[in-house]
Amino acid sequence: MIPKLSDSRKPARLVVRLLRSNGMRTAEWIHIVVFSFFVALACVRALPRRRRTKAIGSGVLGVGVTLTGAFLLPRLLPPLVVSVLRDWLPAALILLVYRQTGEFFVRIDQRFQDRLERIDERIAAPLLRWLSRCPARNWIAASLELAYLLCYPMIPMSFGTLYLLRLTQHADHFWVVVLISAYLSYGVLPFLQTLPPRMLAEPWLPVLPHNRVRALNLWILRHASIQVNTFPSAHVAASTGAALVLLALAPWPIGLAFVTSAAAIAVGTFTGRYHFSSDAIAGSAVAIIVFLAARWFGPS
Repeated sequence: MIPKLSDSRKPARLVVRLLRSNGMRTAEWIHIVVFSFFVALACVRALPRRRRTKAIGSGVLGVGVTLTGAFLLPRLLPPLVVSVLRDWLPAALILLVYRQTGEFFVRIDQRFQDRLERIDERIAAPLLRWLSRCPARNWIAASLELAYLLCYPMIPMSFGTLYLLRLTQHADHFWVVVLISAYLSYGVLPFLQTLPPRMLAEPWLPVLPHNRVRALNLWILRHASIQVNTFPSAHVAASTGAALVLLALAPWPIGLAFVTSAAAIAVGTFTGRYHFSSDAIAGSAVAIIVFLAARWFGPS
């Protein structure tokens, strides 16, 4: 029997319970919806045939893997093994969504890109000029590059921390916050398409110190990136979302360490010109809103 709704949060909580009633987790439903959305979009958007095929193929693969984890693996493997696999599967699928959305990049939205550049001339330029003159510029630049490098292990590290703290009962909540934050960012890419600022000529940009960490970051981007910009920054959104979940669940020193790391990632994204400052600010804002909404509307 459907329970009576006594406050504004009951409808959303009821939807979550209904979605879970068939054994699927909320994070799995998110992946079904996201992959299906991009498959449908690929069918109606004017894309080169190869790109359309890859976008549809990625979506079909993602839906298939998600359904396999939810319904087939429980019939083949012990419950504990299945639970661990389903806990960690979103960490792999988020990369597949990233590749899928990259297939929609066809042309630069020059007006929007110019607007992001003008904002950076006001926001990022003073900081970067100060950094170029600072006696400790080499150390600061290396630290910010290292912070940006942390955006890759940030999600598995934060989710692994949940495991170490024996908080795995919150795994689905963790992924709901992280996935929605990241996928809202990816979802903008087919409609607002820009290049990352590191690929642009920025006359106002002072010469930044070069170091081995930056060389590693650029190597990773050359070989693993889709070579386009996401607004908001999905790296910042996902990292901030993960950090906020840990701040709420873990002992405060651990939560504070992850929040500090997420803030450093946000700064490192635009000081290294991997993203515009607007990308980082919007990514943080998206994660905060999603985190608060998940706490408000999530099940008790």
